[in-house]
Amino acid sequence: MFLLKNNPHAKRNTCQDTEMKEFSADIARYRAMGDHGKELWMNPAVWAIACYRFGNWLNVARPTWIIRVLLKPVAYLANKFCEVFMEMCIDSSATIGGGLFIAHIGGIHINPQAVLGKNCDIAHRVTIGTSAMGRKGAPTLGDEVYVGTGATLVGKIKIGSGAKIAANTLVMTNVPAGATVMGVPGRVIMQPPKVMAAVAAVEAEMTDAK
Repeated sequence: MFLLKNNPHAKRNTCQDTEMKEFSADIARYRAMGDHGKELWMNPAVWAIACYRFGNWLNVARPTWIIRVLLKPVAYLANKFCEVFMEMCIDSSATIGGGLFIAHIGGIHINPQAVLGKNCDIAHRVTIGTSAMGRKGAPTLGDEVYVGTGATLVGKIKIGSGAKIAANTLVMTNVPAGATVMGVPGRVIMQPPKVMAAVAAVEAEMTDAK
C-alpha cells in the first residue's frame, strides 16, 4: 500500500489491470449467454460497457497528462455517441464491478455516485440515480443484483447481493440480500432464502460496526 501511494506508475498499472479484468469478466458474461464472435463484438450493449470501462480507466488510473490530453476527447465523443444514439448514459465516474450484463440498449442512466457490485444484470429503461430536490447520494448495489425493465432506483439506498428488482418498480428504500421487490413504491414480495438472509444479517452487522 505504501509503495502504491508513493509510486503513481505502479498505481496506474494496478488500475489498468483491474479495468482489463473487469472488462474480461463483462465479456465472459456475454459468452456464457451464448454470444460469440461477430454477434458479441457487434452488440451495442458491449460497446456501451467498453466506453464506460475506457472512461473509468481515464478517471481512476489518471495516466500521464499527455495520454489524458490525447484520449479524453476520444472518451468524451464515445460517451456522447452512446448517450445520443443508444440512449446509454453510464457515467464514467460510477463504480461498477466486473461481469456487468446489459441485455438490451436504450434508456439506461447510471449516476456518477452509483456503486454496482459484480455480475449485475441491468435491463433497458433503468435509472439508478439520486433523489429529487437536489438530495445527494445514489444507490449501492451488491453482487449479482438483477434490475428489470423500466425500474428506477433512487437515493442513498443499499440493494443487497442477489436481490431482484421487478420491471417498472420504484425503489427508494433498502432491499435485503436475495429479496424480490415489485411495485410503486417497491415492496418485498418474496423473502430471501435462509442462506441469503444469514448473509444479509452479517452484512448489516459489518455496516453497523463501521
